[in-house]
Amino acid sequence: MRRIAFITESSARPDEAMPAHKFFQGTQSRWVNSVIKYMEIRDFPHEDIFFLSHYEQRVIGYKELVEPYPKQKYHPRKNEAIELAHKVMNLILRMESLPFVEIHAGRTFSDPLKQLLDEHNVSYRIYGSGIPLGSKPNYYGDLIEEELNKRKLKEIQREKWQITSMIRLQTPQEASEVITNFSNNAHLYGIERNLEELKELLGNYNQKRKDVKNALGEMELLLHEEDQTGELEAFLQDKGSLAELHVDSEFESIKNKYGKCLAKFTLCLIKQSYVLQSENKISEALLRTQIALIK
Repeated sequence: MRRIAFITESSARPDEAMPAHKFFQGTQSRWVNSVIKYMEIRDFPHEDIFFLSHYEQRVIGYKELVEPYPKQKYHPRKNEAIELAHKVMNLILRMESLPFVEIHAGRTFSDPLKQLLDEHNVSYRIYGSGIPLGSKPNYYGDLIEEELNKRKLKEIQREKWQITSMIRLQTPQEASEVITNFSNNAHLYGIERNLEELKELLGNYNQKRKDVKNALGEMELLLHEEDQTGELEAFLQDKGSLAELHVDSEFESIKNKYGKCLAKFTLCLIKQSYVLQSENKISEALLRTQIALIK
C-alpha cells in the first residue's frame, strides 16, 4: 500500500526562498529536523511527503520552493485547522487508491484530520501522539535507531543469501572463497564455528594434496629408472583407483616386474583417496554452513 506523510511546519524559518525540506529545517527546529531525517533514512518517496502550513492553510510538496512568509503570533484557530484538514483530505481522495497516512504533527491539526480519515475509512498513524514537544526529537531518534537496526538486519540477511549462493558445487575452492570473503563478519551471520571447521578441513585438504604431489614426484623418478620400455607407464595410464589397479588381469605380472615402482604408485592412489575423503568432508561442512545461514 502506498504511504504518504504530512509534516508540520516549523516556526523557525529562513529569510530566503528554499525547497520545503530545507526551508523547514534549522537549528531551532529539532522536531521537524528529526522527522525529515526519519523520512530520509527510510528512503520515503519525496513525492509522497508534504508539509503543512497554517499560513493560508497550505499543503506544500517536499521539494516545492517556499518563499518566506509571516510567522504567526498566535496558535492556529480551530476553524483554520479544520480547513487545512479538509484540504489534506481532498488531496487524499483524489489519489488513485486510498493510501496509508502518516501524520507528523501536533493535535491542533491531527485531531480534525483524524476525524476525516475515520469517516472515509483511511488507515493512518499519528506519530508521537501524547509525547511532549520537547521529547519528540528523542522519540524520533528512537524510531531512526530502530529503522537503522532493521536496515542492518536486512543487509546481513542479503549477505547471508550471497554466501549461500556462492556454494553451488560444495568444493574446496568455494570453501576457500567463503573463508576469504566472510571470515571477518562470521559472527554477524552466526557461522563462526562453521568457518573455523572449514579452515581446519581446508588446511588438511591442502596438506593431503601436497602429499599426493610429493608421492607422485617420487614415483615418476622411480618409473624413469625401472621402466625403460614404457610397459609400466602404459599399464598405469588409466588406473585411477585401487579397484581399477587390482581388477586388471596383468596386475600380478606387472607387480613381479616393477614391484617397487608399483608400490609407490599404490601409495599415490591411497593418498589420492585421502584427498577425495577430505573433499567430501568439506562438501558436508559447506552444506552445514548453508543450513546455518538459512536458520
